[in-house]
Amino acid sequence: AKTLHSIHIGYIGLNDVQFKYTDYSAAKPATSQFKEMNLNATDLLIDSASQTDKSRFLYCKDITAELNNLSGKTLNGLYSYKMKLLKLSTRTSQLNVTGINLKPIEPDDFFRISKRDRFTVSIDSVQLNNFDFLSYHKYRTLSATNMSISNGNVAVFSKQRPKTKNKPNKKGTFPNVGIYKLKVDLKIDTVLLRHINVAYTQLNLKSHKTGTALFNNTSGRVLNLTTNAAALQKNNICPVTLTSYFMGKGKLNVAFYFNLTDKNHAYSYKGHMGPMDLTRINPAVMPMAMIKINSGKVKSFDFDIHADIHSSRGRVTLLYNDLKLTLLKPDTAKNKLKRMTIASFFANIFIIKHNNPDNEGETPRSFYVNDPREQDSPFFRRGWKTLLSGIRSCAGYSDKKEKEVKTQLADRALRKKEHKEKKAERKEKRAEKKLEKERKKQENK
Repeated sequence: AKTLHSIHIGYIGLNDVQFKYTDYSAAKPATSQFKEMNLNATDLLIDSASQTDKSRFLYCKDITAELNNLSGKTLNGLYSYKMKLLKLSTRTSQLNVTGINLKPIEPDDFFRISKRDRFTVSIDSVQLNNFDFLSYHKYRTLSATNMSISNGNVAVFSKQRPKTKNKPNKKGTFPNVGIYKLKVDLKIDTVLLRHINVAYTQLNLKSHKTGTALFNNTSGRVLNLTTNAAALQKNNICPVTLTSYFMGKGKLNVAFYFNLTDKNHAYSYKGHMGPMDLTRINPAVMPMAMIKINSGKVKSFDFDIHADIHSSRGRVTLLYNDLKLTLLKPDTAKNKLKRMTIASFFANIFIIKHNNPDNEGETPRSFYVNDPREQDSPFFRRGWKTLLSGIRSCAGYSDKKEKEVKTQLADRALRKKEHKEKKAERKEKRAEKKLEKERKKQENK
């Protein structure tokens, strides 16, 4: 202090730095190596007052770190990831990530190693505001006021597996379970989602086909996304409100409420969808439910479901007109789905409710869902199955009714077979009598 009064440097730039970082905070040290890293510092000032200046970080007004073309693989080897640019500014406490891609290994290899759902993710940009980078560095506490995720695609592939005694419990796919797997003290007040396309694809073991449900242009808001103990004592509910377009057409508004501390991981969801042409959902229901919708117009679709890791319960109401459908069954020889002509005729005439309400002015039908969850059923499949069972029941074609129809058709086929066999037996007896008569006539001669 007696010799050097102050140091002031306007700008410091370090470009194309190769950086190795070893983290000893966990039981096993983790080493990260970065290439194409840029560090820029502005207004470095060291004097008698700057050490107490809270607007500075390491005596600088701003330090900006940039990582270009960051890539690697997850520890389990199932995914590779890429980020085009990661940028952190100490002055704005803003973290920006652009060009995020998460790509899984090939399906055969993936499902040989894992029984989880398979995700493919591409996101244009993620922005974290008021990011407390010092707390993250020292204590692994991820704290921010808000996060925005903009423009991207999320594809989920779920593969049904044959029923076994030792089923893996897929409760980890529930959002209010999955955030704890991040193993970080998380506290983000608000997450904004903008223009995200979501595709849920499921392989049906019965049809041997994949069906895809699309939720296009999804936007919304997530509040109180946290695993922080102090924050959870104040508020343990994470509300999620979303607006999407089902199969690109039906406007869908849905609100989720996730309990972040409940031992059964309770959650609820309530929503409304506006008018759409029912034939638009054939790419999803044909492989998954083995039903083809020939005609039908949705007036409105409403649901209010309360669920946890054990079951889903709630009410589903579908208002529609002019519903006609075809029942399908797998044709393994030709690797396609074929019509069940007699069953479809029988269903359309005697079972399916073509309108809801049946007549204008009447009270519409609703269906109360009480659907137990098999422990190997993941979150996306659980929600889809619950809503689909309610939709089928509103149309008069519940699981119970489907079994009754199949039993009746099987009985009808059996009676038809028995009738043919008796007819053939009578014909054979007549032929034998005729031969016997001819034989006696020849003997008499």
